[in-house]
Amino acid sequence: MKPFRLALTVAVTLGALPLFAAEDPLQSFPPGKPGMRFIPSTPPPDTAANKLYPAAYIKAVGDVIRAFRARDWPQTLEFLDRADKIHPPTPVTLNTRAAIAIEEKKFEDGARLCQQALKLDPKFYPARFNLAEIELVQGRYAEARKAFEKFVRENPKDELARFRVFLTFLLEKNYDDARRSIDQIPFPGDTPAYYYANASWEFAHDRASEGHKWLGRADWIFGPERSEIFADSLYELGWIKRPAPNSAKVKPVSPPAAAALEAPKPLTLAP
Repeated sequence: MKPFRLALTVAVTLGALPLFAAEDPLQSFPPGKPGMRFIPSTPPPDTAANKLYPAAYIKAVGDVIRAFRARDWPQTLEFLDRADKIHPPTPVTLNTRAAIAIEEKKFEDGARLCQQALKLDPKFYPARFNLAEIELVQGRYAEARKAFEKFVRENPKDELARFRVFLTFLLEKNYDDARRSIDQIPFPGDTPAYYYANASWEFAHDRASEGHKWLGRADWIFGPERSEIFADSLYELGWIKRPAPNSAKVKPVSPPAAAALEAPKPLTLAP
């Protein structure tokens, strides 16, 4: 099976935008509750991010996230440049650039940007995960599996990493270990991992109708947005068709002039 291009993780978790360095990245970026490619929603007013960063920067990063959701890489990069003018690059913005580079198969650039993010915060989960994804999308399944298994050891509840471990076996056509990996995914779980692993198994064995049944159950229980981070793998393998992205341009929440009115607050990103 040919190496495929997975959609890469960008940021963190639903409902919060932790742009700061975290003591425990597995709490700040819980893989058990992923958003689409780890993309956060708009942060509520009382989040720590809003206390550390100027409002203009929070809005600018929100524009970045919305453009990335639309898979508009040029516009995402434009908004990233705007955000970097308000505040120096953070792990989130660096990792977003890395995700775009990897989507465009610029793997060396993606790895370099991930490493830059990790210099600011060595525990930053999305950048660490993206480095493992680079191994996976280039077909280095054993190396990728070693990295994903480390995530599982750090947090046995990391269902996304367990799903990736399963994929490495499946893509190697090591079906015995792949089947055992499915059995290690919690059921019922906090994510659609178990459903998407079983769907992938069926697709890999030319049983598309059974695969779609598993996908239908996952979407019914978790919803399409919670499922998309798992669906990306199936899109790239050609088992299911990716929905057409929204062609409408993302309009920035605040114009550049408004962003310039608020000076960025000093911040040290401690590891």
